[in-house]
Amino acid sequence: MSKWYRMPPTVAVTEREYRANVEGINIVFGAVLGFVLARADGLPVFDFMTLLLVSAAVVILILYLGSSEYVLFYTISTAGAIAALPLVLENALKLPSIPYLQPTLAIWAIMILLVEMLPRAEDTD
Repeated sequence: MSKWYRMPPTVAVTEREYRANVEGINIVFGAVLGFVLARADGLPVFDFMTLLLVSAAVVILILYLGSSEYVLFYTISTAGAIAALPLVLENALKLPSIPYLQPTLAIWAIMILLVEMLPRAEDTD
């Protein structure tokens, strides 16, 4: 029976609610990342491909935060990758600065980690 008329008795989330949180965050930040990377449309093709490769690698690390049992390892890896992003893109690869890329990826990772810290409840369906 649906419980549409009741308030949840706890802040603990079910597995379905957890997945909804993670998927919603991923959808929003995936869209935001699209806007951020749109600023790079004037790059030469090879530079744009390199930017996409580096961005995709960091996004994969963020997705692992909500998918892997090794949360501490991927938290450290993701934080390191996001922190190193300007150094890698601007200094090593000589790409122009994309100011909103690092904060977008950092907030995305933080949001996933916050959802990871929510208490969990058993699904009752």
